[in-house]
Amino acid sequence: MKKMRFLMVGALSAALVLSACSDKEDEATKGEGAQDVAAPSGELLALSGDTVSEQGGCVLASRFMAGDKIIFRANAIDPETNEQLKDAKLQVHLSTGETLDMEYGPHDQDNFWVVAYPVTEDTPTGALDYYITGESGDAKVELHPFDVTPSKLMIVEPEEEEQPSS
Repeated sequence: MKKMRFLMVGALSAALVLSACSDKEDEATKGEGAQDVAAPSGELLALSGDTVSEQGGCVLASRFMAGDKIIFRANAIDPETNEQLKDAKLQVHLSTGETLDMEYGPHDQDNFWVVAYPVTEDTPTGALDYYITGESGDAKVELHPFDVTPSKLMIVEPEEEEQPSS
């Protein structure tokens, strides 16, 4: 019974994969007068980004405390040409209600967008949610990081120094 179920699931999966990968389209399902539509050039935008700590020498980080600066880094790419969209407008939107304008420029051996956010004594502790928006011409996109607790930016209390026991 298990073997038969396994074979049926395997056959169904193979059929789905083959139909999804097929280049042929049944004219009856396409409909009369239907056209293949491609996105116009220049109306696509792909964003990627991360956060690093200024304290750590641009090392990826997600936990920050008062005195740190969160450096938001991002890249905007035209997925058709794989070229950077140097004229794009990128912004970081924080759960505090603040919006930060990112600036494009050289960083080490690369060019990308950055903005620094100083963590102060008044910055609330806990998760700091954010997303990045990008615009270039008519193209607009939002980059939302994973909504998984271990991946979220966290503002933490400074760790107390351990006192040596006597």
